[in-house]
Amino acid sequence: MRKNCIVSLILCLCALCCPAKDNGQFDPFTASIEENISTPAVSGKQHQKLADAMAQLERTLHNAGYKASRVRSGEVVLVTIPCAELFAPNDTELKKTASNKLHPLVPYVKRTDNYKIVVAVHADNTGDAEYADNITAERATAIDAFFLKNNSDVETGIIPYGLGFDEPLNSNVGVAARSANRRVEIYFIPTAELIAKAQKR
Repeated sequence: MRKNCIVSLILCLCALCCPAKDNGQFDPFTASIEENISTPAVSGKQHQKLADAMAQLERTLHNAGYKASRVRSGEVVLVTIPCAELFAPNDTELKKTASNKLHPLVPYVKRTDNYKIVVAVHADNTGDAEYADNITAERATAIDAFFLKNNSDVETGIIPYGLGFDEPLNSNVGVAARSANRRVEIYFIPTAELIAKAQKR
């Protein structure tokens, strides 16, 4: 009896600490980037058709000149853009030429029925942590504002993250390595609606 009470208490505590994310309680704007990339989850039966649909998006974006890849077992498309293509050094305002790189993505950002969009901006480690956090957060906000403006000021639901220098691709040793670490990542995460549509194909 006592053992059963202890097990019940543990289960209750787990439920409080790990609330369900797919039952309407999930808030993408307070969730971590990892939680957003993994939500909504896809069942094993749904995986292949969704992966095929996302592969088509990856090919389309690749053919449009983007560095596009798939993550989360092929269920999420990631577009990576060097910060230098969008921002001048140490600047948080988009270059005038940044529109050439971002504008072709607008039609996909508008498809809020199909995609949840996460924008993550990264820095190298040449400044202190506070500086890196601030500049990446402001750059993520600038990209969000660009898409908002180009969506007739209708909210896109983009979730922006400034990740500072916490997730480098390289060791930050050398100019090329630091340049690669300074990047913008745009994740196209399938919505529950797209997952359902993919199953009907």
